[in-house]
Amino acid sequence: MQRILDNDADFVTPPDMLAELRDDSKQLVANMRETHGLCEEHGDIATTSLLENWIDEAERRTWFLFEASRQA
Repeated sequence: MQRILDNDADFVTPPDMLAELRDDSKQLVANMRETHGLCEEHGDIATTSLLENWIDEAERRTWFLFEASRQA
C-alpha cells in the first residue's frame, strides 16, 4: 500500500534530499486531497476535517522545503 518510494541510496546530497522530501510532500498532499474528496463524497465529516488540517500542514512543509532547497 506504500505510495511514496523509499530512497535506498548509500549517499544523498543535502540539496537532493531536500528536493526529494519536497516532491514526496507534494505527492502526499495530492494523495490526501484525493482521499478528502472520497470522504466528502461519502459524508465522512470527521475524516474530512482531519484531512483539511493535515493538508494545510503538508502544504506548509512543501513550501518550507521549496524555499530551503532554492539555489541562491
